[in-house]
Amino acid sequence: MESKATLPDALAVMVDIFHEYASKDGNAHSLNKGEFKEMINAQFPHVFENSTDKEGIQKLMIDLDSDKSGEIDFSEYMTFLASLAVVCNEYLLESMKGCQKPCK
Repeated sequence: MESKATLPDALAVMVDIFHEYASKDGNAHSLNKGEFKEMINAQFPHVFENSTDKEGIQKLMIDLDSDKSGEIDFSEYMTFLASLAVVCNEYLLESMKGCQKPCK
């Protein structure tokens, strides 16, 4: 599997996305509930296909908010992205089971 993206590019996108949404209320250091919901709906539209699923987004935010501030700071945001990456990797590995040659 050939990738044209570089890790520095991927990191820059993750940082830029956080600040794009976090700065909407004037505080670029954390995502409030509205900013977090907007980011999830825009960046991961299939995670909560029904944007009225307020309970799901609320539960996700509570689970991510390790310092119980009521907002998602950058470290908590990166924990979220790392968790998603782990799930994606597990899905990829599962889908490759049974391949005789490198799967694409």
